[in-house]
Amino acid sequence: MAPGPVNKTQVHVPPSEQPRHRPLAENVLGVASGIVLGYASAAPVASLAGVLGGLAGVSGYGALLAIFVGFLPLLGIAFGFYYLNRWRPDVGISYSWIGRILNPYLGAFVGMLIIIAYVVSNTFSIIPAASSLLTLVAPGLATSHFAIAITGTLFLAAITVVVVSGIRIAANFQWVITAFESVVLFTFGGWAMVDAIIHHPAGSATPSLHWLSLTSAGGGKGLMAGLLITVFWYSGWETAVVVNEETRQRFRYPGLAGIWALVGVLVASMLFFTLFFSLVSPQYMFAHTATWLPDLGVRLAGHPWGNIMAVAILASFIGALETTIITFGRVAFSMGRDGVLPKAFTAVGKRTKTPWAAMLILSVPSFAFFILDLWFGSASIGTILVNLSSSIGLMFVIYYALTGITATWMLRHVVFRSVGGFVTGLVLPLGGAAFLVYMGYRASAGLSRSTLVTFLVTMVICVLIVVLSRVLGRSKFYAKGTETDIELARSGDADPEDG
Repeated sequence: MAPGPVNKTQVHVPPSEQPRHRPLAENVLGVASGIVLGYASAAPVASLAGVLGGLAGVSGYGALLAIFVGFLPLLGIAFGFYYLNRWRPDVGISYSWIGRILNPYLGAFVGMLIIIAYVVSNTFSIIPAASSLLTLVAPGLATSHFAIAITGTLFLAAITVVVVSGIRIAANFQWVITAFESVVLFTFGGWAMVDAIIHHPAGSATPSLHWLSLTSAGGGKGLMAGLLITVFWYSGWETAVVVNEETRQRFRYPGLAGIWALVGVLVASMLFFTLFFSLVSPQYMFAHTATWLPDLGVRLAGHPWGNIMAVAILASFIGALETTIITFGRVAFSMGRDGVLPKAFTAVGKRTKTPWAAMLILSVPSFAFFILDLWFGSASIGTILVNLSSSIGLMFVIYYALTGITATWMLRHVVFRSVGGFVTGLVLPLGGAAFLVYMGYRASAGLSRSTLVTFLVTMVICVLIVVLSRVLGRSKFYAKGTETDIELARSGDADPEDG
């Protein structure tokens, strides 16, 4: 059954649009595992520790409004993912869909954009993960570049071993991590609210519906500034769809898992915001962005039990590292399978049936960015890396918006056959894409010149890689794109994978 309002309409997927070469492990994951992977990739707990301070700084208590409004366009994009996956379940996701429906060169460009965005974002999870562990076991080394380099390298190596061991092992590992961090955060969050209600310490506040008002967000300017941050906050939910070729009922379950993972991030984030804002003010969060959450754990529970909060944050960063490698590895594998990237990216383990080569190859630039950022954080190279991380939000805006447009274009002949199809196949994905483009445009006006230059340089690099791929690789993918004829079938029609 399709999600929500499309329960009476489904996308009929022509069998010929499945990837012909599918060496990955099939029918391993279910909807629940997909949801967990998508939720873990968005990593709301890690975002609380590293991003909420910035969001609170620009939107105040109105961060709740920003996180809700930011969810709406992405929900539309999630429905676009659902429909596109109903047409072609491909681990290359938007690269494959955009390339086959709109334009192969645009698809290859988006594929490289996804890989670069995830490789770079992976870099900025390694350092806080390493620092968190050192803070717990050897506080005196927490600021040592050498100690962080060694610890971060071991982290990256260990997580890479987990993901190349097979998707089932990686998913089971993620279940444990997500369960642990959720229990810890909701426990401490409830404790924070009770403490605020009983003792009314300085900086505490009573939860109010006013927090969902535009005034609370600092007006339209504060809301728009917060919305770009929410793109960072939610990014990664689509990992639930990336593992489509390894999921049972691959035409339906991955899309459903993506939608519910996004909803899960929204619900958890709204609850976390409400619980922690009741005791900690937005101003304090902004002034102590990197430390307010672990410090709160110690403030509530003292030593050593308060350190459990830091362990939960560490677990979330580890989960984000794992799911990021899963995502960029599979997108690169799909591009290699189509000949857009070298054949080396297509190597799959005989026993694990996982694209180990793509994940290992792309872990190298992740490691390189990590070392450069760590050792040159105050020099010119470090500035470039910081600007690159700031521009990742714009990369996701382009990638998500183009996916929503592609879904609507694919369904252009059939969305008017039913109300459900019209809403979920046109209004939501196209509206989400339009809002993201507008948001990116408004936000870009406030970015520094160096950040915009870094973003444009990244775009040029993607274009150059596509050109080299076309000239040197001569992939058939760049031939005239596939003309799709997608029809919305009645709910009683057979699932396409059943014949």
